[in-house]
Amino acid sequence: MGLSAAPRAIGLAALTALASLVGGGCTLVTDSFAINEFSGDAYPITVDVSSGAVIAGLRFAGADDAPPRTAILDLLSPFTVLDPGAGVAPSVSTEDVLVLDSGGAPRAQLTTAQLLSLHPCDDEGCQVGVPAAPRTFDAIIGANVLAGDAVRLRLGDGQISILADIGGDAEARTRACDGVFPGPFRGGGTLVIGGTELPFAGRRLTLPACLGMRPDPALPQGQRGADALLVASTGVGITILGETAYERYRLAIPGTPLLDSLPADTVYLPSGPIVGRRGVIDRLALVARSDSNPRAACRQVYASHFMLARSCDRAVDVDCPCDGTATFCSTPAIHELTPAAGIDVLVVSDATPTLQALRAELRPEQAEVDGILGANALLTSEVDVDYPHNRILARCRVRDGSEGCMARPGLAESRDRTQNRGCLRDAPAETLF
Repeated sequence: MGLSAAPRAIGLAALTALASLVGGGCTLVTDSFAINEFSGDAYPITVDVSSGAVIAGLRFAGADDAPPRTAILDLLSPFTVLDPGAGVAPSVSTEDVLVLDSGGAPRAQLTTAQLLSLHPCDDEGCQVGVPAAPRTFDAIIGANVLAGDAVRLRLGDGQISILADIGGDAEARTRACDGVFPGPFRGGGTLVIGGTELPFAGRRLTLPACLGMRPDPALPQGQRGADALLVASTGVGITILGETAYERYRLAIPGTPLLDSLPADTVYLPSGPIVGRRGVIDRLALVARSDSNPRAACRQVYASHFMLARSCDRAVDVDCPCDGTATFCSTPAIHELTPAAGIDVLVVSDATPTLQALRAELRPEQAEVDGILGANALLTSEVDVDYPHNRILARCRVRDGSEGCMARPGLAESRDRTQNRGCLRDAPAETLF
C-alpha cells in the first residue's frame, strides 16, 4: 500500500492505513531493527506541556542559524517525522539532529537518526491540543531515535531527561520503592513508502489498567473496577477511551453518567482531530504484568491490597485472591492515580481508526486496545521508559498520596511486606489495605 492512501495515519500511532503489519508479537528492544547510541545528558530538559502534548525543539546538527522546528515528543509513534508541508512527496533520510529545550538550547543529539519527511495530518498545518487553544508543530520525535536510551518523564514539572539507562535490576528497583513494569513494549510491523519497506519495532507502551479501582473486600469483583488495556502516548494530553470500555466503567461504578449525557468535544491528535464525548474517570490503576500470577487488572489491584495487609485465612476469607489452598501469592507493581478532579477522558467510537489500527497491530498477542493513556494522567508521576532494560519504572513525585498518586511496588514474598509498607509509610491509613 502506498503512502498516498492515507497521509494522516502516521501522526500519533503510525496507523495501519500505511502499514502492512508483520510479526505483531513481543519483540524485545534489543532485537529491534535499529538502536541508536546514548543521546542525551544527565540533566533534565525543560519541555512545554501546556497543550497536553510534550513539546520540545528540533534542529539539524550544525545548522545553528536555522530556525528550530516545534517537535512533539511522542513515545507512541514508532517513527520520527519532519513535516515538509502539505503536498510534498514523502522521503526517508538519515541525519544528526539536536533536541532543544523550551528555551532553545541544545540538550541531546540524536546521531544518524532515521527521519521520515512526511506531512502527518490532513490539514494544511498540523496541531495538537483543543480547538480553543491549539498548538502547531512541524516534527514528531518518535521512539525509534530513543531506543538506546531511557526517557524520564516528570511532566508535572515540565521536564524530561534522556539517560543512558536506569541502573538496578527488578529486585533493586522494587527495594527503591519503584513500580517495575517488565516487558511493556509491544507491536511492530512494516511501513511501505514508495515501494520501500521500512520495518518498525515493537515499542508501543502497553499497560493493563483498572478503571475506577475499588479494592474493597466487601464488594463483588465486578464492582471493584473495569479492566482495560491502554497504550501510553506523550503526544496527547487527554486520555482517549473507547465507548465499550467507558460502558464497562459505568456499570462497575454506580452513579457514572450515561455516555449520551456527556458533552461532545474535539481534540487534536498529531494525526488530526478526533471527535468524542468529554467525561471523567474518577481514578485508575496501571498494572504490571505477572507471569507467575496472571490475573485481570482489577483482580491484581485487589490482590495487591489484600496481600500487603495479610495472608488469607481460609476459614473466614471468602474471596482470597490466591489459587487453591495457598494463603499467600505474589502480586505485581500497581501505580494508582486518584486525582481529586478525576482523569479527563474523551470517549470515542470503538470504530475510531486510531484504536482500530492499534488493535490490528497488537493482535493476537494482546487483548483489544481500549484506549490511549494521555500525558495529563501522569502529571503527578515520575516515569522512566527504560528501553535498554525493556521495562517501565513508575514512582510518584510525592509519597504521601497528597497529589492523588500511589506507587505500590510488587510483592514477591510475604517477608517483603515490611519493605513495601515502608514505601507507603507516608500514605493515609485507609489506602494501605
